[in-house]
Amino acid sequence: MLRSIELFLQGRSIWVYCVVFFGKLIEVSLATLRSQLIIKGQRWTGALCAAFEFSFWVVITANVLGDFASDPLRVFLLIAAYSLGQMLGSWLESKLALGNCMLSVIFMEEEKAYNAETFLRAHGFALTRFHASGRDQCGRTVLLMTIKRKFLPFAKQLIHQADAKAVVAVMPSVEMEGGTLLRATPGK
Repeated sequence: MLRSIELFLQGRSIWVYCVVFFGKLIEVSLATLRSQLIIKGQRWTGALCAAFEFSFWVVITANVLGDFASDPLRVFLLIAAYSLGQMLGSWLESKLALGNCMLSVIFMEEEKAYNAETFLRAHGFALTRFHASGRDQCGRTVLLMTIKRKFLPFAKQLIHQADAKAVVAVMPSVEMEGGTLLRATPGK
């Protein structure tokens, strides 16, 4: 098996395969990140990401399309890198946690909602509390907050510290006008 791979690679530079694979991996990761940035309203950052993405695309296209029929390994690497790039780009975007999100938190017990509100406000989070009714007209307390995505894990930790059974719904927030967003880092 290894001998057949060696024969196949003879006369071909391993660097071409590395450029194809890693270039496509980076290009698709940037494309995935770019689309998420633009969806989240960060157009300038998305446009900058697009410039880098397109640069990689030009290099990869020149390498793969030139005589691609005689080298199926390049095509296979391109396909593999494309798939992995999708995963890497979405992972990268989740780690960067760019943009804002809106949390709707529903509490079954009013006292636990007040505790969560106290914890959240003590750490600088702005929120709105109101009373609602659930199934069978049971009273509920709801907290609404728009926060930076990077603070989401900390906010959820504070909420679950007050009530482990609180229902937390997280929705992307593309635009916010008015109101208050936390400016400092929570926990400090």
